[in-house]
Amino acid sequence: MKRAALLLFLLCAAAAAQGPETPSLPDDPAELLGLTPAQALERYGAPARVYAVRGQEAWQDDVVFDYGVFSLFLFGDKVWQVRVSVDYPLPVLGFMPGSDLERVQAALGLPASSGEDYTEWDLPGQGWPVRLRIATGQDGRTDLYIYRADF
Repeated sequence: MKRAALLLFLLCAAAAAQGPETPSLPDDPAELLGLTPAQALERYGAPARVYAVRGQEAWQDDVVFDYGVFSLFLFGDKVWQVRVSVDYPLPVLGFMPGSDLERVQAALGLPASSGEDYTEWDLPGQGWPVRLRIATGQDGRTDLYIYRADF
């Protein structure tokens, strides 16, 4: 009996040390666009952080639900943008975050536009135009942004 209790204790301790499981996104994160805050919380629970992002204009201010390897950007009462970190461990849109441009093009085709620190693709939308932007930050990290292009 003591041995079983010790084994159960060790299993619980190991599970706690691993931390909570990373919530997973749908293969096409555009499915999350349009969620209300209540729907986002129901689907993913409480975020690790909540913060505001200030835009140059008042209508550009967002509330961000940060889940670590992805974030949901809300304007008003809807998710309008999903950020997927290069650290996200699963494929998105047919490729792994952080993949080279050739791999992304194999999955999505040629980009619609590009600049010094970004590349963009038009994606099929559900009632509004959707874009994928792969942005390279000043730190060299690349993050994916799937967003409503009509905002």
